[in-house]
Amino acid sequence: MNLKESFRYQKFLETMMRSAQFSIMDRNHAFHTTRQHLRHKANPDVEDLTEIVETEPFTPNDEVIRFMQWIIAERQSLTEAITKAKSSVGFDIDAAVETNKFRQMANGSIQNMLKFKGAKRIEPGKDYKFNVEGNQTQYFYDVETVTTEAFDREKSKEIMRSLIMDADKVSAELDSAMINTQVDYEPKFDVNDTFEDVMLEFASIE
Repeated sequence: MNLKESFRYQKFLETMMRSAQFSIMDRNHAFHTTRQHLRHKANPDVEDLTEIVETEPFTPNDEVIRFMQWIIAERQSLTEAITKAKSSVGFDIDAAVETNKFRQMANGSIQNMLKFKGAKRIEPGKDYKFNVEGNQTQYFYDVETVTTEAFDREKSKEIMRSLIMDADKVSAELDSAMINTQVDYEPKFDVNDTFEDVMLEFASIE
């Protein structure tokens, strides 16, 4: 499998672990329940009856816990194989991914900033004055508000273009590495398998 497939299989194992957790934490999976109908004491003509409470089919918890142990070991083997494969690439994949995230964050912020435009608008203002009778009266006037850009628009556009170009270049290198770098690992299941499918097949791999 290549790196891209190995990362997908990592997520698959995580999904299987969560499903196993939910299974053993289901109270119905942790107990066998019987109901004893003590009928004879109330009616000597009938016998007591033992009822086994039926539940939906499930994999026994002991088997699921064994599967969880297997996942832990398998996840470690896969991670070690991925780490080894990454080291064969000519650059640090993790660092490239994280740096590209920051490029995209910066690019998005600059893009939003560039939507701001300077403007001039007239707003109403008011004040008070004394008239000839000495009374305080209110009067209105225009307030001219002017907003101008407090940043270098052209330089910001240039930086944004540079960020995009760098991010695209690194993304192409990452895509190539993800597809062309092989991981020395053999998956035991198909990533499209359900938890129920996996548990049915699990007994055959050990």
